[in-house]
Amino acid sequence: MLRKAAILLLAVSLSGCAELPGAPSESHAMPSVAGPPGSASDLGELIYLGAQTLAERCGRLTKDRPIIVTTMVSIDDLSKSSTFGRLASELIANRLTQRGYQVRDVNYTGALTIKPETGELVLSREASKLSATINAQAIVAGTYAVGGQEIYLNIRLINADDGTVLSSSDVVLPRDRNIQAMVVGG
Repeated sequence: MLRKAAILLLAVSLSGCAELPGAPSESHAMPSVAGPPGSASDLGELIYLGAQTLAERCGRLTKDRPIIVTTMVSIDDLSKSSTFGRLASELIANRLTQRGYQVRDVNYTGALTIKPETGELVLSREASKLSATINAQAIVAGTYAVGGQEIYLNIRLINADDGTVLSSSDVVLPRDRNIQAMVVGG
């Protein structure tokens, strides 16, 4: 029931989105793995759809300039993340790469604040530094909130030069034991 509700909410948010011209085929998508509702395969598929929607809604992204994906952080404490936040960021970066975008690994640049237990965090004062350092066109940042039965993930694509939000996407995930362990354990 929760899976159907999450998929329905995501489908409504995706309505009207078109395939990007020249985008790789869906054969690069995360393999569909049968599992119970709220399983890891649902998590990956829903976050992949959220990342794809983010890029499609922007319409101004080029594939010849890098995009940076930062760690998704807790909406209750923007300096903290979890296994869930770090995994969500990895899935977003994977999907953008699969769609042909340049995704730069910021661990090698030193341009972002990196906390070992949190991940890559972008602060507004660092956006212009990041853009100048690696000529990034955009930064993906976001927050997640833990609800009673669901996790809400908000993903934003931000202009690296001035901090303007170029597009956003929301993903609602059922809060099962697997996801709960990633939020609490991280």
